[in-house]
Amino acid sequence: MKKNIENFYKHVQDSCRDFDRKKLDLGNVSKVVFAGMGGSAIAGSILKDLFPDLDIIVERNYFPNTPIDESTFVIMCSYSGNTEETLSYYDYASRLTDNSLVITTGGKLLEKAKSDKVKFQLLPKGFPPRSALGFSLAILITIFDEEGIKNIDYDCLKKFAEESSSEKSEVYALAKKIHKTIPIIVTEEDLSSIGFRLKCQLNENSKMLSYNVTIPEMNHNEIVGWENTKIDKKLFSMIWVHIGWPKNIHRMKITNEILSDKVSYAVHLTVPDNVPKNLTALFFLINYIDWLSYWCGILNNVDIDAIKSLDLIKKKIS
Repeated sequence: MKKNIENFYKHVQDSCRDFDRKKLDLGNVSKVVFAGMGGSAIAGSILKDLFPDLDIIVERNYFPNTPIDESTFVIMCSYSGNTEETLSYYDYASRLTDNSLVITTGGKLLEKAKSDKVKFQLLPKGFPPRSALGFSLAILITIFDEEGIKNIDYDCLKKFAEESSSEKSEVYALAKKIHKTIPIIVTEEDLSSIGFRLKCQLNENSKMLSYNVTIPEMNHNEIVGWENTKIDKKLFSMIWVHIGWPKNIHRMKITNEILSDKVSYAVHLTVPDNVPKNLTALFFLINYIDWLSYWCGILNNVDIDAIKSLDLIKKKIS
């Protein structure tokens, strides 16, 4: 896992180089539907946050829960190609539009795409699905912002990855403070996908319970739940991720004051000034999250690669 996280910037770079956007004709497309599960779905959620001007629907389901027609571009992603829900979704959606793209390494999904002459993009094999985000996300962004992705500062991302691979790093220091807690992750609405990514990485890599919420919404309901007098301060930490709107920064400060005797530690993760404020900043945050979950896993002395409960569910439901 460590090598995959350290090479994250290379995954992005390789996908940008290898993917040919010209094979797609999106001239008549008015809506984008992205279907996937788990580590294969998060790229769609990040895409939705990145392009609020586009009509993007993310589906984590066995079947479409949104209308699909010839003006809909459907992207179905399953790293293994054998994800039960995504295969089912394909059977429904592929009949409803000719504008489809499959992203996978192989499996039954690739077989179906080839048989139905649906366009597909192959991902490199040999990665846990949650470690393949750089590949799939770079492909998706290239489809909709080919010029923007060319401006990524890979040297900046490489330097950060090298620094964060050490126990002397800032990320490791933060992991030491939160690895025994249940982290509460707070983002603004336009970065909710990043909060969800952190929650999922802590779940899978660190074997930690966690959940993510957004601000200002959490100030209208959840904040009251913290009034419970039985809350054990040692159990919780609070991670604020790149809060930028002035009113929300003010809300963050007030919330931290209110919860000072309810959480053991609070931190605000932001993109440093020396990181270019383009897509480089997004990939910086993603890599920071991955390193944080990795170091929490190391400190918790768990098998970071293992996902025993997921494997058991797949076995029992098949």
